[in-house]
Amino acid sequence: MCLPQPLFIRFESVLEVVDDTLRSATEARKKTSKDVDAKFKEAIDALSAYENKYHPKEAVAETMAEAEAKDKKSSMILNKLKQALRVREELTSLLRCILIPILSHW
Repeated sequence: MCLPQPLFIRFESVLEVVDDTLRSATEARKKTSKDVDAKFKEAIDALSAYENKYHPKEAVAETMAEAEAKDKKSSMILNKLKQALRVREELTSLLRCILIPILSHW
């Protein structure tokens, strides 16, 4: 996926914030640190801002609704095909039962 240049730069800067936060947490090891807590808050805020700006919830909800509708349509088509196959199998068995006795008398 190729992101447009300004969007890629913003995404890259968000990743830098997250990377810096993880680096600080690693350096702090198991000690609690106000600096690490502040960096985690900054990373969470940056990720939230990025999500709100470039992936608004309405767009996500709309995409989910479209996917659900497409899934229902696909399921409906698949069920119709299964039903047609069942009918064909039943007809084949029925024709076999009828034709074998008829043809055996000839």
